[in-house]
Amino acid sequence: MAYTAYVSTKDSDSLTVRSRANGEKIDVLTNGTEVIVTGEPVHAGEWNWVQIGTNRWIASEFITTLKTVKVVAKRTTKTIGGGLRVYETRLINSDGNVINTVRGVSGRVSQQTPSHTAGSQTPVPFGIYTFTYPGVVEYKGGEFGDVWSPVTPTFNTARSELGIHYDPSAFKQNANTGTAGCFATPTVEERDLMTKFIRSYKPTHFVIFDAM
Repeated sequence: MAYTAYVSTKDSDSLTVRSRANGEKIDVLTNGTEVIVTGEPVHAGEWNWVQIGTNRWIASEFITTLKTVKVVAKRTTKTIGGGLRVYETRLINSDGNVINTVRGVSGRVSQQTPSHTAGSQTPVPFGIYTFTYPGVVEYKGGEFGDVWSPVTPTFNTARSELGIHYDPSAFKQNANTGTAGCFATPTVEERDLMTKFIRSYKPTHFVIFDAM
């Protein structure tokens, strides 16, 4: 039976995709990438391999399933606010049903490449995070747009103080457009949908990845 899983590497490394179990390298997947696994694992070499498409195999030791309430954000090629990459963000309940879809942005307009550098104003690194306080949305004024939900990476990174909030400057194309390194919804309406979901469903995980 097919199931959804996410690339999960401790050091946020990319995961190699091979043409067959332990076969030729044909591609890589960034940390956090959502995949559809088909079939049973096949042991070859040092690892157990699972198929994620025609002639596409990855080591099962570096993926995880999340049968929990979660927020899943996929970076697209679309942009808003003068250059902010749009993240298509699904709000998913414990049954795997999408409750709502909102847009997200991360990092400043001039810095749209995710980085592990501490204090950088780049987008949050790709990967799996946990909500530090599931169900909690705090008031935090200023650039955070009156909301704040902290998240904690499950992988090694020098980044810290990361969270989900609202970006009141997303469309103003000024020095504050984008975030200083967190993840934000770009409109009040999307902020309210995200806030309601977090408070009502209490997601435990936040996943962010790049579209393949």
